[in-house]
Amino acid sequence: MSPARRISGAIALVVSLSVSVVPCVPASAQEAPPPPDTSPDGGRPAANSSALAMRPPDDGRRTSGRFLPNLGRNLVGVVSRENLKAFVITAGATGLAAPFDDDVVRYFTPDRQAKWLGDLGANIGKAYVIGPAAAVLFGAGRLTAHGRFRDASYDIAQATLVSAAYTTALKYPTRRERPDGSNRLSLPSGHTSNAFAWATVAAHHYRWQLGVPSYAFATLMGIARMEKNSHHVTDVVAAAGLGYICGRTVVRQAGEKRPGATARVSLAPTLAASGRGAGLTLAIDF
Repeated sequence: MSPARRISGAIALVVSLSVSVVPCVPASAQEAPPPPDTSPDGGRPAANSSALAMRPPDDGRRTSGRFLPNLGRNLVGVVSRENLKAFVITAGATGLAAPFDDDVVRYFTPDRQAKWLGDLGANIGKAYVIGPAAAVLFGAGRLTAHGRFRDASYDIAQATLVSAAYTTALKYPTRRERPDGSNRLSLPSGHTSNAFAWATVAAHHYRWQLGVPSYAFATLMGIARMEKNSHHVTDVVAAAGLGYICGRTVVRQAGEKRPGATARVSLAPTLAASGRGAGLTLAIDF
């Protein structure tokens, strides 16, 4: 087989992994925002509604106070029966990519076939870029009452940390040398695993409209890391599967009822817009 055909096969394997091995997670039903309170006489929105009535219900899962417990639960949840199939497919795809490692390195190394892509991917995928970006999204999500964005930003923060933890945990034991010889932290690609984790969260909350471009960007990130001569194709394929698994774990467990949670009922006072009436807001969390 000619080198060109082998290179094309390697890139096609990365693309196919992003399309079929890491499919978009179906979006779960989103809670509709609570209807505005109205006054008894005119149907106008109540200006003095209580904070409880205006904010989305606290489901006991994606809350700031439970961020660290949720993080621990997600870290443990990666190694679960639900992810077994994804692990097997990732391992198989990585094995199929192994024969292309040397050919991909030889293809990209001499002339930097797409230098702009490699340099761009290296810069935007740095930890000091991804970390603050996830933190800003998380903070913005806490300040908004938009349920879907609020949930997505929370899951992105969780997926970023979970992906980083597992990527680091694999890099040091494997000690694989990078193609450029700079160090022995090649397997898996952290840039790629983070990109696929974010893409999985985006696909879950915003379906194909954001899932397709997000997975396309994640695939380009993997190619960029090979073009930069920082990773073998197997590093990228393994990272794509790992990122998908981490993102999938976060959104799956966030959608489950918190273990031990019980129904809670609370009441809060509500004032009418006219100021001439008062009532109670009943909230039930179950």
